[in-house]
Formats: sequence, C-alpha cells, structure tokens
Amino acid sequence: MKRFLLLAITIMAVMPVLKAQPAPENDWRDRVRCERIAFITSQLDLTPAEAEKFWPVYNEYKGQKAEAQKEIRETYRALKEAMENGGDIETSLNNYVKALDAKAGTEAQALKAYKKVLPMEKIAKLYLSEEKFRMDQIHKLHRGPVGHHHNGPERHCR
Repeated sequence: MKRFLLLAITIMAVMPVLKAQPAPENDWRDRVRCERIAFITSQLDLTPAEAEKFWPVYNEYKGQKAEAQKEIRETYRALKEAMENGGDIETSLNNYVKALDAKAGTEAQALKAYKKVLPMEKIAKLYLSEEKFRMDQIHKLHRGPVGHHHNGPERHCR
C-alpha cells in the first residue's frame, strides 16, 4: 500500500511537468523523462510525505537547470560564431562564462531547497542517481536502438 501511495503522489507531482511539454507520439524525451522519474523514485526510496514535498522542488529546479543549459548552448554558439567570423570575442566569451556561472548558481539554489525537504543522505543519493541515470542513457545510445542488445521487457510509463 505504501508503494502504491508513493507512486500516486509521484505521478501527481510530475504530471504538471509532463503536460507542460509538447507530447508527440513516441517522443523520446517523454520516455527518458518517465524513466528518470521511475529511476530516481526507486533509488531514493522516498516516503509519501517526502515525495509530496520533493517532486515540486525537483521539477522547479529541473526546469531552471534546463533553461540555464539552453543559455549555455546559445552563448557557446555565439562564441564559436564570433571566433569563426571575427565577431566580438570578448563579449561572447563574457556571456558564455556568465551562463556557466548562472547554471552553477542554480545548482547551489537547488541544493538549498532540497535540504528543506529531504535528509542529506537522500540528497546525496539524488545526485548520484542522476549521474548514474545519465551514464546509463549514454551507454544505451552506444548500444543502439531500444530492443537491440537489451535484456528484459521494454518499460513504458504511458
């Protein structure tokens, strides 16, 4: 019963994020997002009360980190273009470094917010789980399409 309640709370907490994203059929981003949620949920072994507090905070900062990463990509492209086409390299470089600093600041803010809703051990597990999930996804890319070279049934969260 505890697991069912935890799953229900997790789904309710994550649904606004999933609904906010464009959802074309078989969108790989949705699949990866669902896999990440399931993976983190299982790794952290959240209580229902923790899940109810954690997921809104996680979703907020996940969005902020994604925006910060987008800014890094844009300023990187601008820097590269300035280098290739003789543009304003100093301004482009300063903007790129500011974007990197902003993302680091977002991570520090997220950690402060996580400390308000989870014990330190679970926060540490969160960061380790996110990195493990990221590495697993990279390894999946190297192994080829889903269904090839994998053991067990495919998992879908829809």
